[in-house]
Amino acid sequence: MKLSARYGVFAAFLALAGCSTTAQAPQSSNVSSQDLNFITTAYQLVHFDLDACAFVQKNTLEPQVVPVVNKICADAAEYAPKIRAQAAANGVTLPNTLPMELKAQLVTLNYRPQPNLSVAFLRAEIASHETALAVFQDEARNGLNPTFKQVAMQTAPLVEQNLDMLRKALPAGTAE
Repeated sequence: MKLSARYGVFAAFLALAGCSTTAQAPQSSNVSSQDLNFITTAYQLVHFDLDACAFVQKNTLEPQVVPVVNKICADAAEYAPKIRAQAAANGVTLPNTLPMELKAQLVTLNYRPQPNLSVAFLRAEIASHETALAVFQDEARNGLNPTFKQVAMQTAPLVEQNLDMLRKALPAGTAE
């Protein structure tokens, strides 16, 4: 029994060792740590949106939130392949998992949305878009990789528009 438990722990350790929440690039590339932070954040925003959408679109939402959810989900589906292509073109290996805080938000959406699923979705999306917008704006100003810098300049306005849309959809009396 002890031997099989050791193998189980070893297998779990190996599985965790293969998980990465940040993008990686070869040292020989022209991708700085700031650029990697940008592409990581872009990946995380899109994949958090896709994961959240997969759940909330199967459930009942407040009618005024449905178009907001559909827009966020469509944007995420459109940008996911673009991020993968940009990363590949620059020799960047994207993360293969979301960080714990985003996973926790997904669990909350699935099991304990407070006060309801629509509000929980909006709050989670507002938080993720606020974080992403700050990183996108910083990359647009200070990024070193010209491709990533250009992408940040082009997509920051979309993230900002979506953030405004999310905030406006939040029902009165519910705090972000």
